Amino acid sequence: MINWLDVRNFVLVEHVSLNFGRGMTVLTGETGAGKSIIVDALSILLGDRTSGDIVRQGSDRAEIQAGFDLSDNPQAAAWLDTQLLSDETGECSLRRLVFKGQSSRGFINGRPVPIHSLQELGDLLVDIHSQREHHLLLRRDTQRVILDTYANATDLVEKIAQTFTRLNDAQRELEALEAVAESVREREETLQHQVRELTLLDPDPEELATLDTAHGRLAHTRELAEGTWQTVQALDELEDTAASTLIHRSIQRLLQLSEYDPRLGQASAQLEAVVSQLTETVAELRRWQSEYDLDPAEFEEVQNRLGVLHEAARKYRVQPSELRALLTRLEGELESASGGSTRIENLGQEIHALETQYNEMAATICKARTKAAKSLATSVTQHLIELGLDQAVFRIELIPLPEQRRGRYGTASVAFSICTNPDLESGPLEKVASGGELSRISLAIQVAASQADRVPSSIYDEVDVGIGGRIAEIVGNKLKALGAHKQILCITHLPQVAVQGTDHLQITKQGDKDTQIHVQDLNPDQRLEEISRMLGGIEITRETRAHAADMLKRAGN
Repeated sequence: MINWLDVRNFVLVEHVSLNFGRGMTVLTGETGAGKSIIVDALSILLGDRTSGDIVRQGSDRAEIQAGFDLSDNPQAAAWLDTQLLSDETGECSLRRLVFKGQSSRGFINGRPVPIHSLQELGDLLVDIHSQREHHLLLRRDTQRVILDTYANATDLVEKIAQTFTRLNDAQRELEALEAVAESVREREETLQHQVRELTLLDPDPEELATLDTAHGRLAHTRELAEGTWQTVQALDELEDTAASTLIHRSIQRLLQLSEYDPRLGQASAQLEAVVSQLTETVAELRRWQSEYDLDPAEFEEVQNRLGVLHEAARKYRVQPSELRALLTRLEGELESASGGSTRIENLGQEIHALETQYNEMAATICKARTKAAKSLATSVTQHLIELGLDQAVFRIELIPLPEQRRGRYGTASVAFSICTNPDLESGPLEKVASGGELSRISLAIQVAASQADRVPSSIYDEVDVGIGGRIAEIVGNKLKALGAHKQILCITHLPQVAVQGTDHLQITKQGDKDTQIHVQDLNPDQRLEEISRMLGGIEITRETRAHAADMLKRAGN
């Protein structure tokens, strides 16, 4: 329910702060005093479209805030949890800032949110009945929820919705798998041939580098043998010009000269190290040279293997190094075809079970709805007669979905309709009922299904338009009765309705030049004067006050 409301710089409101209790609160005031401004502010807070025009003159922004008790509103608490906006206190605060020159901003529990989030949460917090605005009753889904709750079928409807989701998911998966399976079946023979061929080839990405190295070596065996032989000759085997001979001569000469310059001895020692390294290098070259004997069989084997790999790569339009990855992918396709067949079979069985489960629940829900629709329609019609619509007939229709079609909430949709005159046909509420009629229809439905209503707060903006006398007193009584189950805020100009409120707020317009709206929580004496004003004319007499006191007494206030 609404705990408090704080409005700043909104149209004629400079600052109004209100606290609300349980039961029925009435708001009254002179015509033109601005009673509907409170409802307008709440509507904007709950996500209605607006503009900078609502900002009070002289201010740059309007600010509207409200706090809500969620202890009896599990739907709103669950919504906050799913949106990660819960503060775990059982309460919720909403805030909206409206600027003159920029987009408005919304907040839930102090955290910024899109305006549509205010709308979604607002639908779970407050039902505002005001000239068709914020009127949940006109929504088919709301009508279904009212009937399902009245029929005690809410849990079963939630289960069928879950089954519907699972069934749809399974059917989509089955369609996708069947499409893939059909595609795979068409090329399965080709896949099997390709996998066999590549499996026999047994490609290895690392093998390719080894073969390329071996092929290069074998293809140049003669060149390698001659080159290494010539190098060995030049380094160690030519008698007078070999590098080893020249270095040995140089060492001997430097040793002779070192007698005169010791530094030349160091140079001789360095050449000795060169000779040692040269000896090792020559030994390795001789060993490698012995290996450079051309093996035609080995060369042919390497060349053939490379040819097979490159031919396969051209055939499959990949690089030779990618043949192994290709084989793995093709094996996966074949495996998925086999596995897909098993999954398709399992999905078929699962879908059959879900369809059976869905059909059984749908039949139970349809039976419960049919029984509840008759009972609820009869009760609403009776309340409408008491509310002055004595020729009205309220109906609840269950409209079957097209054959073989399943809906999220069953195999039929729910539609509220009404006939307000015997000469007219029944029609949807939004097309047949006038604004005043729609308010009373909504009131009748809420009273009839008061135990089932999930929205904890309802606001009625002049629900009593066009009525008076006995009917006005009945409307007041029904609103008070409704207030026993939920919070009711009612803007009214009828004393018969106003006396029924648990609390009474008076709206007045003050000031000549700087006009402002003032809201006062009336004490018993002030309330007596306000009811007297609503009853009387220009002058309030003793008899008027006595009448007002009698009305308040009979209403229990």
